[in-house]
Amino acid sequence: MAGRPSRRLLAKLLVATLLPTVVALGGLGFLAHHVAQRTLEDELGRRLATAAAAVAMMVLPEQVRELQPGDEDSLTYANIRRKLALARDRLDVRRVAIVAADLTGRGDSDGRLELGAEAYELGADRAEIARARAGAAVASPLFTGHDGLPYKRGYAAISTRSDTAGAANNENVAGYAVVEASADYLVALAAFRRWLVTASAITVAAVLVVIIFIAGRITGPVARLARAAERIGGGQLATAVPIETRDEIGSLATTLDEMRAALQARDERLQMMLAGIAHEVRNPLGGLELYAGLLRDALGGEPERLQEVARIEREIGYLKAVVNEFLDYARRPPLELGDVALRPLLDEVRELVSDGAPGAPAIAVDTPAAGVTVRADAGQLRRALLNLARNAVAAARSAPNAAGERPRVILAGRALGDGKVRVQVSDSGPGVPLALRETIFTPFFTTREKGTGLGLAFVREIVRDHGSDVSVTDAPGGGASFQFDLPAGRTPS
Repeated sequence: MAGRPSRRLLAKLLVATLLPTVVALGGLGFLAHHVAQRTLEDELGRRLATAAAAVAMMVLPEQVRELQPGDEDSLTYANIRRKLALARDRLDVRRVAIVAADLTGRGDSDGRLELGAEAYELGADRAEIARARAGAAVASPLFTGHDGLPYKRGYAAISTRSDTAGAANNENVAGYAVVEASADYLVALAAFRRWLVTASAITVAAVLVVIIFIAGRITGPVARLARAAERIGGGQLATAVPIETRDEIGSLATTLDEMRAALQARDERLQMMLAGIAHEVRNPLGGLELYAGLLRDALGGEPERLQEVARIEREIGYLKAVVNEFLDYARRPPLELGDVALRPLLDEVRELVSDGAPGAPAIAVDTPAAGVTVRADAGQLRRALLNLARNAVAAARSAPNAAGERPRVILAGRALGDGKVRVQVSDSGPGVPLALRETIFTPFFTTREKGTGLGLAFVREIVRDHGSDVSVTDAPGGGASFQFDLPAGRTPS
């Protein structure tokens, strides 16, 4: 039980610290990558637009208009191609081309676009070409070439007039200078992206290690404090609470240990008081028992007076039983665990509580497996079962049975299959009301005229010492069923 809160605390710490770290790193990485990509893309676009404007100034509009298919061997065409090749090398771009206003070729540094051929690949950039016609040097969006790599183009109009109004007139625009370059910055950007991912992963791993370390420093002591609280709640007061730190958790552990020590001291005082009272009462009881025997002998010839002596002896016997219960509750020895065969122990308890009187309950022992064993202290388990069986017999006697059936008590034990054995004591009595099912285990609480209220409290203490707890439910067919689980012992070969 103590491990579940510590795991929940660890999960909360991880969510509260690791999740914001991952979100922050992811958001910053995405933002940094996006800003870097936009900045580099804009810078390449400006460079290509400037280069296109420079190329446009190298070619005369008249040369663009005069060149027609069939002029491949002319000096003008050769001069334009030479200028374009020179511009390509100086500008360090992939390709430089000149196209007419109708987007037909007029020159290409790579010779891919023949004179007069339609430049179909420029059709996707008509919006940018329209802006270039208006007089602005512009760049296209990124596009993927036939080789699968990203590229970008710059456009500038080759016009007879430099003002915007003249450039907007198609008659003044002879053609366009086209500069195409590879977006090789994306390679560096991909490396930057990989670096961001690696750095983020390393950071998250480092944060995770730190969180687990810090969480271990918190959840470990908390889990051990929870287990210590469970031990204290179960009445195991001898083991000190570990004080591992000097922070708030250490202060809590100190307070819890002080509470444990106070409870232990109070429990010891209570046991000493009970033992002292029992000893003080036992000595007079011995004298009373002796004098009652002498009185019985002296009144041997008076049967009426002998009944009074018998009543005195019964009350003395009841007082002796009360004293023994006090001593048993006050002197609870440490457990001596061993493998206890359940069936012989239940048979022994049945024999001890069976009186054979008319109307006495029928006591049955029900163990599905004769070889069922439990890991327990045989003597203390026997005391607990005797208390439960005696209460069951008394409850079965007190219940009216209109059907005329004989009252019954069942002592049962069965293996649960998970390393546990369930022990049950059931009766056909009136049962236990829901409001009293926890109160009946309180010391000195009893519903009978004669009783100390220590029997069931003693049973709970013994069962809790074995690491379990006892509960009461309705028995099948009516009555009460007390049950508890014990660790299974080794089955004898």
